[in-house]
Amino acid sequence: WGGDSHEPDQADVFEAAQETRRLTEALSTLPEAQLALVARAFYGDLSHSEIAAETGLPLGTIKSRIRLALDRLRTRMS
Repeated sequence: WGGDSHEPDQADVFEAAQETRRLTEALSTLPEAQLALVARAFYGDLSHSEIAAETGLPLGTIKSRIRLALDRLRTRMS
């Protein structure tokens, strides 16, 4: 009822779809080891320590791979 609700217009919907497509393409360029860790961290909502405990990988390796993946995604998305 109030005027506060905002329905996205077609341009907003199209732009969001384009960004989603670009992100999906960027994610597909990541090496499997990096992609798996990014997925656990962001989609699985796990901390780096939790990922290290689950995978048996050293915490430093987890942090390095995620940092490299995020740098690669940032470059691809810019």
